Amino acid sequence: MISRRNFIAAFACAAVMPKKLFAASAADFDETAAVLLADIHINGTSGPKMLNFLKSNVAEILRMDPLPRHVFVFGNIAHLKGNPVDYKKTYPELKLLTDAGIKLTLGMGNHDHRAAFFDCWPEYAERTLVPGEVHTVTSLPDYDMIMLDSLNETGRAGEFNESSGIISDASLEWISANLPKWPRPFFLGAHHPITQIVYRGKWGALKNVIAQSPQCKGFINGHTHVWITNFIDSKNPKTVPWLTLPSGGCWGDIGYTTFTMEKWRDRKAVVARLVQKDFLLRNPVPKKDRPPFWDARMLNNKGAHCTFVI
Repeated sequence: MISRRNFIAAFACAAVMPKKLFAASAADFDETAAVLLADIHINGTSGPKMLNFLKSNVAEILRMDPLPRHVFVFGNIAHLKGNPVDYKKTYPELKLLTDAGIKLTLGMGNHDHRAAFFDCWPEYAERTLVPGEVHTVTSLPDYDMIMLDSLNETGRAGEFNESSGIISDASLEWISANLPKWPRPFFLGAHHPITQIVYRGKWGALKNVIAQSPQCKGFINGHTHVWITNFIDSKNPKTVPWLTLPSGGCWGDIGYTTFTMEKWRDRKAVVARLVQKDFLLRNPVPKKDRPPFWDARMLNNKGAHCTFVI
């Protein structure tokens, strides 16, 4: 174990991520900062494209100064069918974050399978607030991040699930009992966009929960693979921002999102900023064949951010 300063100096020149990390102290962390990832889609049996993006993202996070105390992954850890080998391939890369003292929170997407996930990350079977699902609450100094499990699991590991999302009866009971009276500001997160989640038998009805929860400051999801900022309900004057995250490395906007506390006028705010590494559709192509739109998309996204007023 070496100091963080010496680790960063050595790591900047290293070709391979070291397996023993630096010894981080409390002073190395910003307790209010987080990084948001989604749709990392690691394939345990094929090429390295997505895994290389994950390694790059993890390396950049570990070089941040100060370190973010939290990293959240909004589902689709596995590539397509939630194979156990996908999680085994992902595990050592994500564990580098926890070894450094970063608190990692993982969520479920439509390409995940819970049993295979629990085999690799058994602590989530204890951490979840809804048995059998991956439903978590993580407390930061100024707010809570509530990550719902929107996976509609219709198959077993090695099979496709339903693409759209659903809130189970057990989660619905927890949401109804807790969110309207939640005591702290919170963000509601899920893998699926709110319009693609069935809640109480209706598409998009989860927005009614947000309208009835005065402490909800925003909704965050993955799934779509492109950075999108929106708002939940045009009929509600107290609507909250809605952020869709980029892909961690599969296709679409490629990158991650920093999530930091800042001042907005005289209020506290959390500002989500896009860190874009690339834009691609399905696979990279040689520079000479790269469609102009791909670079135009990156240019349009430069400086993209979303402000959530606390």
